[in-house]
Amino acid sequence: MEDESSTFGLRREKLAKLWKMGEDTPDKRENGNAESPRAELLQAQLAESLSLDAGMNRMLPDIVHVVLEKLKPFIGCSYRDILLNPETDLSVLETIKDLHKQRAESTTAEAQHEVMTVIYYLSIAAALVHRDVRITKLSYRRLKQSFAELSEYNWLPPDVKGLLSEAHQCCIRRIHKAEKSDDRRK
Repeated sequence: MEDESSTFGLRREKLAKLWKMGEDTPDKRENGNAESPRAELLQAQLAESLSLDAGMNRMLPDIVHVVLEKLKPFIGCSYRDILLNPETDLSVLETIKDLHKQRAESTTAEAQHEVMTVIYYLSIAAALVHRDVRITKLSYRRLKQSFAELSEYNWLPPDVKGLLSEAHQCCIRRIHKAEKSDDRRK
């Protein structure tokens, strides 16, 4: 699968530049204290409850009734609870992924973009860790790299870092398994 298709339309070179931008700025490697704007923004976003707003309905016009039934048990739950819950249905994780991808693409504020991107990757991580399913076209190598980079943000809470770390390990296992399979074919 082509890696470029699920990276907000950006090529690898541009993504690499974006990751490097501001790497030395103090708030990039903040400790998770309350003064951190990104930490506060992430905490607020993770505490937000899943709702059936018009945006979600627009995103799912063809399958709205099926998805709404799957979303019902999670209405009123925080994104944190949904993303960390091993019982969360894949369609819910895909909905959160798509919603936060759209939010990341539509914001011009750097901190907001980073937080929406983190939640986008958290939904992918949750699917990998809890369901052993990849809900993106990104390769396991690209995901492994992204999870490792995101885990370096000191403003992420421990439970979020833990999920990213587990997803990183899932990617390593998948890559290793694929390499073994390739070796057998030779």
